[in-house]
Amino acid sequence: MKGSLRSSPHPDPASRRATPVRRRKAAGRPPAGAGEQPLYLRIASELKRGIAAGRYPVGSHLPTEFELCEQFQISRFTARAAVRVLASAGLITRRQRVGTVVVATPDDARYSHAMSSLRDLGQYAQDTELRFVYVGKLALTKALAREFGAAPGAEWIYAMGVRRETANSGKGQGGGRPICITRLYLNPVLKGIEQKLRHRKTAVYALIEREYNRSIDRVEQELQGVVLDADDAANLGAKAGAPALRIVRRYYGEQGELLEFTDNIHPSDRFTYRMTLRK
Repeated sequence: MKGSLRSSPHPDPASRRATPVRRRKAAGRPPAGAGEQPLYLRIASELKRGIAAGRYPVGSHLPTEFELCEQFQISRFTARAAVRVLASAGLITRRQRVGTVVVATPDDARYSHAMSSLRDLGQYAQDTELRFVYVGKLALTKALAREFGAAPGAEWIYAMGVRRETANSGKGQGGGRPICITRLYLNPVLKGIEQKLRHRKTAVYALIEREYNRSIDRVEQELQGVVLDADDAANLGAKAGAPALRIVRRYYGEQGELLEFTDNIHPSDRFTYRMTLRK
């Protein structure tokens, strides 16, 4: 049986920089009552409220970056970061010669992940929050051993958690909608990484590169349509049997060794995956 918050934590995947805030007070800026929340997220939250209230209805254009800079007295860097949050939340689309168009309200939007490089995975980790609820070790089954190119019974680090759209929601830690169940397997050469996982502020692959001086040379990715089982559905607050997108990623080091394996399950009504291919 798959691991979940409600059952055994030992599944088998084979079975299925922001610009500093100016000191002068700007009338157009949202209040700083959010404490440590970055300015770009407060701007994004204000714009989301505008979309929800109908100031920017579906089909209309969002203010340009220049207009946002004038309205909120912010830099273009901050304006661009705020707009990116809305795009990732699936509320707007941005096209050349068309502009930024509102395509959904906060209640109807899916989280949209655009992928064209490893850097985008790092941005995804910043815009969402992956909170692990289980971290331990796992003796590999024969199927997992074949998958990882390891010996059956070898102990790998295993973690399971729920990813939420916390950064985009502006609701504070833990207040965002769950968008993914993640099962993480790490090579035992990464000794002591268990203690670092819960307090990391970056993607796990970035933690590996920084703390273990092991560069990620390539990432292989597989996408598969699945249905939610009862445990994953309960942990996501979704309906069992609903369609979902499974994304498996394998992170390899420079010597070809598998360092990280992630198995991610996304409810189809909360997540959109976009990939850009260039000739």
